[in-house]
Amino acid sequence: MRTTSVSQQGGDNNDTEKVKKSIVIRSFLVKYIYQPEYIWYSIGVIVRILWTLIFSQKGYIHPDEFFQGPEIVFDDIFRTNLTRTHEFNSKAPLRSVAILYLLYGLPVSILSWLSSIFHWSSIPFHLKLVFPRSTILLLSLCTDILFYRMIKLSYPNLNSKQYGIIMNYYGIAHVTLVFFTRTLSNSFEAFLFLALIYFVNINISLLLSIIIDSSNEFRSHNDSNQNIVQSKYQSIHINFHIILTSSLIGLICALGIFNRPTFPAFAIVPIIYWFTNIVPLLNHSFRYQLLLSRIIGFIIGTFIITSCLLIFFDSYYYNNGFSFIMDLKNHLIICPLNFILYNTDSNNLDQHGLHPCWLHFIVNAIILYGPLHLCIVLWSLFHILNIKQYGQSMIDRILKVFHKKSITTRQSEQSTSPFLLCLYLVPFFPLSTFPHQEPRFLLPLIFPLILFIVPLLIIQNLHTYMFRVWFAFNIFITIIYGHLHQGGLLPALQYIHDCPILSSNGISIVNDMNKKFLITYHTYMPPGYLVTSMSKSEYEQKLQTIIIDLKGGKHEELDLTIEHLFNEYPMSNIQIFVLLPNITQTHLTNLKQQKYPFQLLKQFEPHLDLDHGFDELFHIKYEWIHTIRNKYKLDLYQITQKF
Repeated sequence: MRTTSVSQQGGDNNDTEKVKKSIVIRSFLVKYIYQPEYIWYSIGVIVRILWTLIFSQKGYIHPDEFFQGPEIVFDDIFRTNLTRTHEFNSKAPLRSVAILYLLYGLPVSILSWLSSIFHWSSIPFHLKLVFPRSTILLLSLCTDILFYRMIKLSYPNLNSKQYGIIMNYYGIAHVTLVFFTRTLSNSFEAFLFLALIYFVNINISLLLSIIIDSSNEFRSHNDSNQNIVQSKYQSIHINFHIILTSSLIGLICALGIFNRPTFPAFAIVPIIYWFTNIVPLLNHSFRYQLLLSRIIGFIIGTFIITSCLLIFFDSYYYNNGFSFIMDLKNHLIICPLNFILYNTDSNNLDQHGLHPCWLHFIVNAIILYGPLHLCIVLWSLFHILNIKQYGQSMIDRILKVFHKKSITTRQSEQSTSPFLLCLYLVPFFPLSTFPHQEPRFLLPLIFPLILFIVPLLIIQNLHTYMFRVWFAFNIFITIIYGHLHQGGLLPALQYIHDCPILSSNGISIVNDMNKKFLITYHTYMPPGYLVTSMSKSEYEQKLQTIIIDLKGGKHEELDLTIEHLFNEYPMSNIQIFVLLPNITQTHLTNLKQQKYPFQLLKQFEPHLDLDHGFDELFHIKYEWIHTIRNKYKLDLYQITQKF
């Protein structure tokens, strides 16, 4: 009996230990991995990762996500001689390649190394698509951390549940799920904008803490030696972080301008905010004036050094060497300056489309931010009667800047709402002066928008209802931009990329010079690096994939292009593909019946063409639903010549 009781007691102890371990593991998971208040944000992170690395998005937002990004780096590293857009002409380039190599140089170089190690005849299509996007995904996840810290800086009195509500709004936004996983310069601009806001706030907080600590030193003269040593150590630590954040502010401004010269439209409010909080130091002792001059020196110095390095890299790249040093006046490349000069010419802008000045605020902001943008508009209209009060408070604040006053009050005690509101509204004014306006130009505004309006919704106890509206809106737009918009193009390119090279009689071609011709009609221009077989093997060097983009041309242009190819090349050594939306199939009627045999290889769906699709559909008479559905497919044809 005694033995049994001892063994039973031992079993009870084991069970107790197992229960304790399970409790510890559960508490760890809840605290560090799964937190119920962040559930929708966590789901958004999982969707971002899966939708980028494994199930890559089919939607094609804009050609710039390829042609102003990975296309250039792939072309340089693999020497494929792809067609480049006008932004990268060597005489007056508009885009800095230094930024492109900073973002995509490493992932593309890794792909090149892997192709050599594993002797790939052609790098898999999926890897060429995913590797550059993984850089943007990594930056977006780092941005999440900065955004969370920015929430805590702006609203230190909120609890964890309220922080989770704000992060949930951000995590399920279609801007976060779609645009922040694409290789758009606007996405990188948004990351830099948030980083600038964050480091400006940190820099100001550190300066205020120095002033507060120095004032506390004079309150008591009986500090122990240990306290004095600890105070000096903290002072050195704070000074180091002030120098670091000041340098980062200069670095971010330089990278932002060379990435997109429109960055100052976003940076102006954080810089003015920093200036109005720093200038009162001029009215303090010489020590603080010296500290201020050091901070300004580090900001300007880092900005100049970074800009010079970027200019040097671009000049070396576009001049194919160091020859530009001998004639800096004529060969020095300053891409932001070229960008500004190009966009001041109305004839250049007319090629890209001219829009009214109200388009950003009335249309594009609705497309991106929907109900939250409407909330901030309604809030502004509701408080328009108090504009005199707000204006007077701003005037008083500006006047106090130039008078001697104490700034030892904690920044957290000051209201951040006017600052966040200005961060959102002010960029609309300079951006709206440009005649060419697209929704993606407003991507950086998601951060001040959510930081400003969501806490107000929490205070008014409206966040639950608005979250449902916000959720439905973002699911709808995510499906459109992430899956439907030009959604058949990338799968079609993958099919062509993996398609074997066959002659007209079906025999594989392994000798002679072989070419694939891809004619695209009424679609976005396909990225060359996704279609071209990239490898250093002897066979793949002989294979060329030539893209002929007819854009939205007429069917006569398509006819002439095909006829020219038949006259120029022998059909035994080439393949000709035509890729066009099913909704424009009527343009091929005469070509199919009279001149060329068109073989339908495959249809790719869904394919939503927001530029042309609805125009054609409105001219269709009553048809069955399945017929209308067929209109939103992308058709891939192979053409052969009649003998």
